[in-house]
Amino acid sequence: MKIGPFEWIVAALFRAINRRYVWYRLPFPLAVTNLLALRIDLRWRNLFNTETAPRNPVPPPDFDIRHSRTADGSFNDLSIGWMGMAATRFGRNAPLPQTFGEKPPGLYEPNPRVISRELLARRAFVPAEGINVLLPAWLQFMVHDWLSHGVNDTANPPHRFPVPAGDDWPKPEMTILRTSPDQQRGPADEGRPATYRNVVTHWWDGSQMYGSDLKMQHCVRSGPAGLLPNGKLYLDETGHLPLDPEAVNKDPEQELAAVNGNWWIGLSSMHTLFTREHNAIVDRLRIEHPEKDGEWLFQKARLINAALIAKIHATEWTHALLQSPTLQYAMRGSWWGLLGEAYFKAFGRPLHNELLSGIPTSPQEQYAAPYAITEEFTAVYRLHSLIPDDYSFRRHSDDKEVLACTLADLFAGGTTRVHRSVPFEDVIYSLGTSYPGLPVLHNFPTHLRKITEKPEQGIFTDLAATDILRDRERGVPRYCAFRRMLRMSVPKSFQELTDNVEWQRELAAIYGDVARVDLLTGTLAETKPPGFAISDTAFRIFIVMAGRRIKSDRFLTDDYAPEVYTPAGIAWVEENGMREVLLRHAPALAPVLADVRNSFFPWPRSKG
Repeated sequence: MKIGPFEWIVAALFRAINRRYVWYRLPFPLAVTNLLALRIDLRWRNLFNTETAPRNPVPPPDFDIRHSRTADGSFNDLSIGWMGMAATRFGRNAPLPQTFGEKPPGLYEPNPRVISRELLARRAFVPAEGINVLLPAWLQFMVHDWLSHGVNDTANPPHRFPVPAGDDWPKPEMTILRTSPDQQRGPADEGRPATYRNVVTHWWDGSQMYGSDLKMQHCVRSGPAGLLPNGKLYLDETGHLPLDPEAVNKDPEQELAAVNGNWWIGLSSMHTLFTREHNAIVDRLRIEHPEKDGEWLFQKARLINAALIAKIHATEWTHALLQSPTLQYAMRGSWWGLLGEAYFKAFGRPLHNELLSGIPTSPQEQYAAPYAITEEFTAVYRLHSLIPDDYSFRRHSDDKEVLACTLADLFAGGTTRVHRSVPFEDVIYSLGTSYPGLPVLHNFPTHLRKITEKPEQGIFTDLAATDILRDRERGVPRYCAFRRMLRMSVPKSFQELTDNVEWQRELAAIYGDVARVDLLTGTLAETKPPGFAISDTAFRIFIVMAGRRIKSDRFLTDDYAPEVYTPAGIAWVEENGMREVLLRHAPALAPVLADVRNSFFPWPRSKG
């Protein structure tokens, strides 16, 4: 596909306008059109393919690839079977010559631990009062669906850099394992930047729940007696996820999920909720199709559940994170088009046109490169500051506290112990009525800056320092270079980067030159658009990749149809949202949610 003349003209026009005006300062109609123009521009100028010799997969035997998602994500695009499947490379939003990873000594300068301690560390909790803790829980739930670099590299020496004098780190040197390298680089990769592989599927297909290979998929579908014949995912007798038998030597109380790393109560709650939702969809389909077997029911329920999750993200979650009328109109338009939800409910989507009636049912398209999650997208989703350090679990009936704990108490098996003492609806209520952190400097969770890995060996992880190092290692441009490759204005001084005078001084003391500021540090310090919880810099990657995750997916475009999903399946997606899912599996929350416009906004606290 090539860019059309109309799209080219619109994009060029607004590129000229944006040299003088930022999109969110334009009048509403122009701002909306500007967002559409930015998306066109980014789709054609900031999508780059890193594959040089992709391996063509073999269709799984006795499997309907036309009407079902494969376990490994292959054959989503029937003409490019490998695209988006597990173990394919991350793509890029930055031109490839700009993505060579940094090398020592520059790789470690400024010192990542100094940045962690002096710029990122939480001094006092800064709440994001317009959203609730379900928002970061959902975010991690989504990230685990889209991307993972897999286990870190243990075959090569780790990164090493000194810990500053007077630091309370347990050792004088910090070590961080390297990202596992791409083992399948060939002659065509010579002289090109390093590449990394996504060990999960790139698609919006619920792989964090369903797995990215058939073995894991059967694991989450199996109970003590083996594979469930009814098409459901296995839950224990209390309606919670079972314990992970593979974790028995590390943490015997760790819950089982297809992706269960970095486990905490928020992530567990999302997995539990949508595992229950899968099973509810199976029950609904069985009524319509009593003659179908468990495998058919499973595959259809997976399609429906994944599409519902995508819809919730596009029409609810994003609106909570980015509370701008312009953006909310534009993002809802990605699902329902400029004609809007009311038109859809009255007439459906007869036009199959992305602009007018939304991406679902419009033609699948890849634009400038085959679909892949990008390294730059991974980088801008580093939003750990959203996670609080302290938690109060309270009864939904009267708001009385039944348990207080820290984030460290909720890691891995700690989550299971909370589930055993606090009812599920009270866990959800407590998260829904609590504030997350604001993504700004000095608000990185304390309990994520010293994660105990192997205390007996003195192995700890500073996730803030790791986040800084990962971007440098993987060739993600630093802040100013990142904005330049997106054709944004580039700050010439720390004063132009942020309005906060104290931050200006702190950034200058550590970086010296604004051009050296790391992407994460810059996006946290940047003065944000009105109503935004994230920076405009990060948002540019959201513009291109948010719609791309839907537009590139056959099951959310060409094959988003009753013939593939069943009529009941399409109705399930279109008639449900986060509120309906919550009330289906935690009905006691109905009084609390009665007046909540968006489930990711703060809920009112019960008065008893």
